[in-house]
Amino acid sequence: MEPFPEDSDRKQGLTKSAEIALSFVPAIGSALQVALNDLAGRRLADRRTRWLNDLAEKVHDLEDQVGTFAELISEDAFMDALTTAAQIADRTSRVEKLEILRNAVVNSVMPGAPDLDTQQLFFDMIDRLTPTHVRMLKLLSDPPGWFESHGISRPNIYAGPKADIVEAGMPELAGRRDLIDRYAGALTSFGLISQSLSGMMTENGLWASAITSLGRELLSFIADSGTKVS
Repeated sequence: MEPFPEDSDRKQGLTKSAEIALSFVPAIGSALQVALNDLAGRRLADRRTRWLNDLAEKVHDLEDQVGTFAELISEDAFMDALTTAAQIADRTSRVEKLEILRNAVVNSVMPGAPDLDTQQLFFDMIDRLTPTHVRMLKLLSDPPGWFESHGISRPNIYAGPKADIVEAGMPELAGRRDLIDRYAGALTSFGLISQSLSGMMTENGLWASAITSLGRELLSFIADSGTKVS
């Protein structure tokens, strides 16, 4: 597959921003300015090209469902999603987030895709949420399924706060209730989860889904190959 050309407008914009920033730093020589402008511009262009190529390959795999890349370019919904996602992709190197953005662009033109306003709302959430937020949302959507799919032994927890389930299912957050509360607070503010993680619950409550219908829609929007969340 032929690589996408560098986005010259974007590169020029970055170069100009770098020039303005460096103009306020004393004793910076012109050689350093040129080197920084050139290297940063090329790095950004390379990052954008890799992401676009990955997206094009995904579209190619799903041509029977969404059409060819050339056909999709003529659709406003696809172009809106593509340009928005590309801007977010420019600002991250996180593989998980880049995959989420790729999936969202593809799902923007899948059958049953959200309306354009809802898609824009979802892209705003994707921009502001970290991969950890998304993993927590997935865990809370189906706690038993999370433990099974990740090969983690299901803990013998029969009562307590739902944060206990999060700690067991996301070992990187073990012992960090402060972080769990922060991540959960963001998900709550976006209307994606419906329960507090600190309140006491019975076993049934602990292992039940804790996400809202909006949270389920978001997970479907970022799922691979248009997979829907049940």
